Amino acid sequence: MRSIVLAGPGRIEIRERPAPAPGPGELLLAPVAVGLCRTDLELADGSMVYLRQGLATFPLTPGHEWVARVVGQGEGVLGFAPGDLVVGECSIGCSHCRLCLAGSYHQCPDRAETGILRQAGAMSGLLAFPARAAHRVPADVAVEDAVFAEPAAVALRAVRRADWRPGRSVLVVGAGTIGWLAAAIALDLHGADVAILDADPGRVGRAEAMGARRARADERFDIVIEASGHPAALQLALASLAPGGRLVVVGLFGQAQLPVDVDRIVVSDHTLTGSLGSPGVWPALLALLGRGRLKPSALVSGRYALAEAPAAYAALAANAAGTGKLLIFPQDDDRA
Repeated sequence: MRSIVLAGPGRIEIRERPAPAPGPGELLLAPVAVGLCRTDLELADGSMVYLRQGLATFPLTPGHEWVARVVGQGEGVLGFAPGDLVVGECSIGCSHCRLCLAGSYHQCPDRAETGILRQAGAMSGLLAFPARAAHRVPADVAVEDAVFAEPAAVALRAVRRADWRPGRSVLVVGAGTIGWLAAAIALDLHGADVAILDADPGRVGRAEAMGARRARADERFDIVIEASGHPAALQLALASLAPGGRLVVVGLFGQAQLPVDVDRIVVSDHTLTGSLGSPGVWPALLALLGRGRLKPSALVSGRYALAEAPAAYAALAANAAGTGKLLIFPQDDDRA
């Protein structure tokens, strides 16, 4: 089989490798579509924090946003059949430590993270994957919607941590994939008043087409979700909070320190909340996709075969105006 291998900073290779055999408790999957995100770019150029800290090492096979078909299974696997369309979680805990037992498996010190840490990703012809972290896709959900399951689960958790209540207004800062999904989920679940703020007119336009509105100057919001990961946007997010408001930060900034006016947070009774990953939300997310109103495939702006992965990474790095989600199709004949 062929796989994408990140062999070192800036070294994106296509290698022929032996097919994996599923071990006990594992599924053998044929990835159908894989999404690229900024984390994949950071892995490719070597700047990702796990690489800098020595937690993750080259070489690695990326791909943590994916949808795949079941083609086999190891001993002890129940609930799956060949041909099932499945998606899988990024964070995979040990299942028995204190954090895992409390449901915080994304914080497990011995966790794997698909395509990043201790678990091969889906940019490959075949993938052995723990069945306990896989989920069947509801019937009638299209491949190009299902491939968004992982970022949509991240967005759903951020929306949940916003503690929305009737009548509260919402601003999403950053209209990339996570921001668009957070806005769409807030609209779908709550019918909330959701505004969007982004410097890219194309991204704002996609959010407006989905039902969000453009934020107005000097507007204040009860809830702000920061999904851009840009330091200046964090300042805008804080400035946009109404008294008593809650800021949920889901974007990662790649910096150890950022200037924050703590006095303003205190005197305005603000709540600052982080949101990492997607623990515990996958059944709810898949039910949401299964209802058919959330259609993230509208974000797809580029499709690539596995052999075209270097070009896909280059397009992701260029980030031209209007760039949405870029997909790689490991099974070439499955390209849309």
